[in-house]
Amino acid sequence: MSAPQRYLAGLARRLRRHQGGAMIVELVIMLPLLLWCFTATWVFFDAYRTKAVNARAAYTIGDALSRETGYVTPDYLLSLKTLQDFLVNGRPSRLRVSVIGFDPLRDRYEVRWSIPTGIGLELLDNRALQGMRDRLPEIPEGEIVTLVESWIDYTPLFDVGLAPFTFEEAAVTRPRFAGQLCSNINALAGPATAIC
Repeated sequence: MSAPQRYLAGLARRLRRHQGGAMIVELVIMLPLLLWCFTATWVFFDAYRTKAVNARAAYTIGDALSRETGYVTPDYLLSLKTLQDFLVNGRPSRLRVSVIGFDPLRDRYEVRWSIPTGIGLELLDNRALQGMRDRLPEIPEGEIVTLVESWIDYTPLFDVGLAPFTFEEAAVTRPRFAGQLCSNINALAGPATAIC
């Protein structure tokens, strides 16, 4: 072992044995780490809370639709969007309500109707629905379900390595009190303009 290596080894041994230290130095070293840990814990908890709120909002809206016996009109959907905004504490959100069924002869899910609310959302079509096949339940022939999709944009308050992203939730419910859930442009128009 050369002289510089012996010197460094001796220095390391003395440093390990040395019990004295200045608390201010330890504070300067550890305080930023403690603050980052506290902030990161808060941000990750907030992200988890936002994800849970999004799921609750989607299932609440799905439950409200499952009890509906009348037509789903644009005004009714606007009130559901207002409910979603209330439930997610005003965070930027989007909502799409669709009624889907399953065709066993063609072995595929089919969209009966779909209405999006929010910026940048399109109607759900059969091709997009097939991409969600692994997330959908088995639907017996002749049955329909309501698919409520909810998106919340999340931006962390502090930069702790978590980039802004969007939470997505899909809630599937069956109608409880009616055999089907129909959409209508006008609630007073009657069955002539209904889509079931």
